[in-house]
Amino acid sequence: MMFEYLLNAEKYNKYSLCQLLRLLIVGVFLCAVFLGYQSDAHAQKKNTNQPPTRTNSSEDEKKFDMLKSGNETVWTCENNVKVKTAQAGSQYLFLHNKKLYTMNGIEALNGVSRFSDIVHRIDWVIIPGKAMLFDSKAGQRLLDYCNHPDLALVDKSKEIDLMK
Repeated sequence: MMFEYLLNAEKYNKYSLCQLLRLLIVGVFLCAVFLGYQSDAHAQKKNTNQPPTRTNSSEDEKKFDMLKSGNETVWTCENNVKVKTAQAGSQYLFLHNKKLYTMNGIEALNGVSRFSDIVHRIDWVIIPGKAMLFDSKAGQRLLDYCNHPDLALVDKSKEIDLMK
């Protein structure tokens, strides 16, 4: 009789040990998933301890007014975005979003004016009828359909089709 008790106890212990091992494995798996989720959420959270960097935009506007050697031109682009341009000696000043870009002229096709800022990798292209701002690094058009009153007075019949 004692022998039967030991056999039953052994079965009971083996059964309990297997259940305990399964529970342990499932618990470890769930902890790993939970901790992995927490670390991803923590990595995506922005660091709010640092104050946002502020640039004094009025400095660039003052510098634009100080450096320009002629009249400034105010361009109105799509979505009513305003930009200012002016000559500054041999360079071309471009003020967009209160940030000043200094550009150099680049030879282009007949009827096209192209200016480039190699530091910030942007290009300002003026064609008959409109002007555009390109991000040459990303290969994207930043501004399109930019016009000013003097550009609107250009005779449309004398436009050169650049796509031919």
